[in-house]
Amino acid sequence: MKHSIDDGSSLSEACSTPIIGAGSRTGSSHTVIDVDDMDSGLHSGHLATRASLSSLGARSDSMASVYSGAGEGRCCRSVVVTGEVEFALQYDYKHLAFEVHVTKCKNLAPVDVKRKRSDPYVKVYLLPDKSKSGKRKTKVKKHTLNPEFNETLKFHMSLSGLETRTLWLTVWHSDMFGRNDFLGEVRMPLENKIFDDPTPKWYPLQERTEPFDDPVAYKGEVIVGLKFVPPDPTQQERDREVGVDRGASKSKKNWSRGSLHVLVKEARNLQTRAKNSGTCDPFCKSYLLPDKGRSGKQKTGVVRRSGGSPVWGHTFIYKDVSLQELAERGLELTVWDHDRIASNEFLGGVRFNLGTGKHYGKPVDWMDATGRELSLWQSMLERPNFWVEGAVTLRPNLHNHGKNSAP
Repeated sequence: MKHSIDDGSSLSEACSTPIIGAGSRTGSSHTVIDVDDMDSGLHSGHLATRASLSSLGARSDSMASVYSGAGEGRCCRSVVVTGEVEFALQYDYKHLAFEVHVTKCKNLAPVDVKRKRSDPYVKVYLLPDKSKSGKRKTKVKKHTLNPEFNETLKFHMSLSGLETRTLWLTVWHSDMFGRNDFLGEVRMPLENKIFDDPTPKWYPLQERTEPFDDPVAYKGEVIVGLKFVPPDPTQQERDREVGVDRGASKSKKNWSRGSLHVLVKEARNLQTRAKNSGTCDPFCKSYLLPDKGRSGKQKTGVVRRSGGSPVWGHTFIYKDVSLQELAERGLELTVWDHDRIASNEFLGGVRFNLGTGKHYGKPVDWMDATGRELSLWQSMLERPNFWVEGAVTLRPNLHNHGKNSAP
């Protein structure tokens, strides 16, 4: 039986500013252990048994239980974060791929203090996605504090999809028993980022600045197009004539009104318990708020066995609306995993509106859009007859989604 998942988290985004030829920086922190790479971190000829891993004691147990999903953990051993990493960012428009060119690091902290060396590698996520499928990493460079990687890590996604992401680059020491030590990080929001300079730049490695976020709260993203279609002038004139001839007030009402078109293209990386088994059957449901009655509900078809990245290509049309009215209303999209026997599982949702908190002057809880939700809605209102498209991260919960009956 599937149940609705209702949890949330917040993501702070701290950006490291690029520096050229800057010196190393020191500070104290606790070592972070990369539990996610414990298996891949084992060197050939040094297979760690369950007994040897369990000898790490409660420290490893607690790390695995708390951070195994995100791929990180902590321990009590102190490691100094020093040095810098050099990389470049590019977008391949032909193949729709975001590329992170990791060139090298310098002045890294030595995990083996006696020999003054580490075995570093670089790992990259595009937050908020911390799933294993969203991870990219370089090869390990042995016995060096100044590794040269010269590797390109690729993420296949649209340019608009990068608007909601934060580059999270981390450097790790690879331990033969998989207890990979944290050597520093760089976080960089990609919103409004222009990828026109392929020149690698140096970035200082930072200490861990915040606790690890719960990866379960990331629900994936939905790619949506919005367009307001004004009334056709010719049809508008005919309606006016018919309205005058017949005295029909209803026709007069429609003279300055148009329609809202909502193209639900696809979703990516939906997080559901059934995804790994290939039985995820998602669909998308839409309301033009505040109308949440059955008559106002529209739905896409169900995509069977989508694996968590369904393509719908479905357009919802809301007729008889004006721009002035849409400024006071909002669009709610929710994604569900269809279950023919039990209740459908809520996978996440978004709300597009102006985020004023009010509907015609009265406080409402659904007028709460921020970030990409708000900017897309605003762009749609400002550009009639043009498609406005973007990738929007699904919220892990909508505070009132549980008030409705299952779709």
